[in-house]
Amino acid sequence: LVAMVLLPLTLSAAERSLKIDKSRSYVDVDVKVTIGSFTGRLESYDTTFTVDEKGKIKTAVLAFKFADLKTGKTERDAKMIEWLGGGDPAGKFEVGILALAPDGQGQVTGKLTMHGQSQRVEFPVNVTQADGTYSVIGEATVDYQQWELKVLKIAHTLKVNPLVTVRFKFTGTLPATPSAEQ
Repeated sequence: LVAMVLLPLTLSAAERSLKIDKSRSYVDVDVKVTIGSFTGRLESYDTTFTVDEKGKIKTAVLAFKFADLKTGKTERDAKMIEWLGGGDPAGKFEVGILALAPDGQGQVTGKLTMHGQSQRVEFPVNVTQADGTYSVIGEATVDYQQWELKVLKIAHTLKVNPLVTVRFKFTGTLPATPSAEQ
């Protein structure tokens, strides 16, 4: 009975956290407007990636605040916050399933929470690991209307396309394992 109770602790103890190098990582959001487009970059975010004893990513979470999504125009950034309901809106993506082929190509299914709601999101991903460095690259197109956000119109002539593309790359390494002597 004791072994059965401690088994989950043993399994989770074998998992380690991946340390993401933000200088080699990014999250970009591409937005199309009636007469053009722009890209916002998430300048600050928190991530949690765990890797099992075989070196496979088991869990991943991205948490962020929309105030950290910068488009290069302060007024546009402020209007985005207002459109989201004001205050300090935040978002979170949690990986549910990460299915990868041996070459690293695969599919992610997860939950994106924003505007007080959670919706399932699926997209392709590529995960590589070489010399202890992991690279996770992907792109997802989401329709913000799924989170009950209205199509944004500006001056009755410009319309923000409800389909936005999120492109990302996370580069990280596992911390050194403690030696047996410690």
